[in-house]
Amino acid sequence: MEPIQLMSDSEKEIMEIIWDNGGRIYISDLLEAVERSGREWKRTTVRTFLTRLMEKGLLLGVRQGKNCEYRAYVSREEYLSGQARNFVEEVFDGNVKDLLASLIGPEKMGAEEVRQLQAFWEKCREDMQ
Repeated sequence: MEPIQLMSDSEKEIMEIIWDNGGRIYISDLLEAVERSGREWKRTTVRTFLTRLMEKGLLLGVRQGKNCEYRAYVSREEYLSGQARNFVEEVFDGNVKDLLASLIGPEKMGAEEVRQLQAFWEKCREDMQ
């Protein structure tokens, strides 16, 4: 599977609007949402972000008459999961155990945290079977 490319902060803002809109949006609705967010991006700036997102394979542009609908090609969950996998691969050479050890650090976990982590791993094990 090809790694999911990282988005810039501005591109992620655009994708968040699209994801929050059910994964599809027309440019006019997107521009309104950007304006409501307080951003003062011009139409050309928003279109540049959309073009970059399409080039990265994260977004599709579908012509519908004179209008264009933008559709998320990757869900929010797929993006976050892909970025987490990329991070573990790049920083920890793919070793999840080393990632977890670094997150726990030198401090001990509390009994409740250990119980929650055990329950999580049990569920993962069940899901794999």
